[in-house]
Amino acid sequence: MLDSAWGVILPQTAFGLGFSILLFKTFFDQLPRELFEASRIDGISYVGFFFRFTLPLSTPILGTVAVFVFVTSWNNYLLPLVVLNSSDQFPWTLGMMQFRGEYIVEWNRILAFVTLTLLPALIFFVGTQKYIVAGLNAGAVKG
Repeated sequence: MLDSAWGVILPQTAFGLGFSILLFKTFFDQLPRELFEASRIDGISYVGFFFRFTLPLSTPILGTVAVFVFVTSWNNYLLPLVVLNSSDQFPWTLGMMQFRGEYIVEWNRILAFVTLTLLPALIFFVGTQKYIVAGLNAGAVKG
C-alpha cells in the first residue's frame, strides 16, 4: 500500500470513524422512540422509516460529520508524507513543500498555495454552516 492512494484513503477513513460514530450515536439516541413505534403501527418497514424519517431528520449531523471529516482529511500532512514517495501523487498539503529548497524558500508560491489549499475547505464549510450549527446544538440541549 506504499506509494498508492489506498495507503492514504484507508487509514484516513479509519481515523475519522471513531469521532463520526460518537457524533452519530449521540444524535440518534436523542431521536424519540415514539416516532419509530408510530411508523411501525402505520405499516412502514424499517428501511422505509430510515428513508422517510431518520435520514431527513439527520441532515444536521450528516453536515457536521461531513465538514469535520473533510477538513481533517484535506489538511492532513503527516500520513501522505509517510506513505507516498513519488511527488506526482502528493496531495496539496505536500505539494506546497516542493517550493522549499535547500538554499531558498519561495514564499510567494508557498503562500499562494496555502491560499488555494484553504479555499475548498472554506467553501465547503460556508455551504454547510447551517447544518453544523444545527447538529452541534442538537447534541447540546437535553429536553
